[in-house]
Amino acid sequence: MARRSVTHSPVWALAVIIALVCVGAGLVSGRPDTVALAAPFALLALAGRTTASREDTVIGITGDRRAQGTGRRLRLLLAPPRTDGVATVAVPPGLVATIMATPGCPPEALVLRSDEECPVLVDGPLSGEADVLSYGSIGFSPDLTAASAFRPTPPVRVSILAPVGPMLARPVSRRLAGMAGTHGSKRPGEGGELRSIAPLQPGDQRRRIDWRATARRSTDQDRLMVRRTFADAEASVFLVVDQGQDLPRSTSDWFEAGSSRLVPGSLHVARVAATRVAASYLSVGDRVGLDDLSGTRRALRSAAGARHLEQIRTRLAATSVIPRRRRRRDPVPPEGAVVVVFSAFLDPEPARLLRLWHAQGLVVAGVDCVPSLDRTEVTTTQARAVQLTLLRRRLLLDDLWRDGIPVLSGLSGEIGSGTDDSLETGFRLLERRAHRRVGQGSGPGAR
Repeated sequence: MARRSVTHSPVWALAVIIALVCVGAGLVSGRPDTVALAAPFALLALAGRTTASREDTVIGITGDRRAQGTGRRLRLLLAPPRTDGVATVAVPPGLVATIMATPGCPPEALVLRSDEECPVLVDGPLSGEADVLSYGSIGFSPDLTAASAFRPTPPVRVSILAPVGPMLARPVSRRLAGMAGTHGSKRPGEGGELRSIAPLQPGDQRRRIDWRATARRSTDQDRLMVRRTFADAEASVFLVVDQGQDLPRSTSDWFEAGSSRLVPGSLHVARVAATRVAASYLSVGDRVGLDDLSGTRRALRSAAGARHLEQIRTRLAATSVIPRRRRRRDPVPPEGAVVVVFSAFLDPEPARLLRLWHAQGLVVAGVDCVPSLDRTEVTTTQARAVQLTLLRRRLLLDDLWRDGIPVLSGLSGEIGSGTDDSLETGFRLLERRAHRRVGQGSGPGAR
């Protein structure tokens, strides 16, 4: 049961004092009319004494299903707690004063009736989890003689999934390990890509007989020719997100410790790019896994299907800045996987892992997640620090390109990078490069 408490206002205290003064003066002077003057004040004090405030929350924030926010705007509903349209708390008539504050803005006060609803528009993140509103409430009786204690509530936290976006090209490895799928492998078996024409052998299926090749090659019509094909296989993709930093677009925000503003940064670019890559491969039945460089959570195992895409989007939405700690071992991609690392490339660790997996023969690519920067440094020291950081980052990226490891830009139109989508262009080039290597390895002159 709800615990009840009584909180008196200054009006109640004044009514008690006046009633006591009237009673005392009437008794001393022996005048009943003076004692009768205390009756209204006594009733007022008694009403304030019997008006109890509940410790239950009399106001709450829920999502407004009747309207949707546009862009980064979220529409919330300030109303008494309800379950299936029925109030969960019997709120007595009165007034409720609510103090609300959003990140980076001063608090505001709102006074409503206890049974009244009010829509609230707040700014939300483009993706990820964030506290968008903090609030607390205090209730008053209808005559303002009694007030409840101020009750702060937990902040309103929202989780915004990154959009899927258009599909990308799908480069695959030359060493596919799956037993079924939509990609041609180098393993003989059931598939659609022609490997060779050979005489019929025991165990060959009749439907593989090529009658035209038989008429052309078997002059005596004493043997049948069959088509040998490469087996189809599914590709495996391993996504690695570097959540060690979240660089805002404005460089002056780099030097603000604990900034509470909802400013999109490099982690938002990583979420959008990783979601787009995962959706592109999962749409054709490939398997996608997800891991991060923080070493604090278990990797999301490789799987396929629409449900797995929602799991990846949910895991990416929960990604926040976590200082990188020393791992017991490096992430282990599946055999023959395509590895994509999403990072701001501010330190050598992502580049080291890309070189390691590239040396193992895997198809690797880096995605640069730094948004289009606005140089808004305030002091000369800040400007020099930004220049040195960007110079070091450029040297790391140039070294990767010299080692034959492509680094693509993860920017999209949401961050203000323009209409050019270099992520799509880069994956298309990777797909052509992978097909060219497969053709060179399976041609007649290959060794």
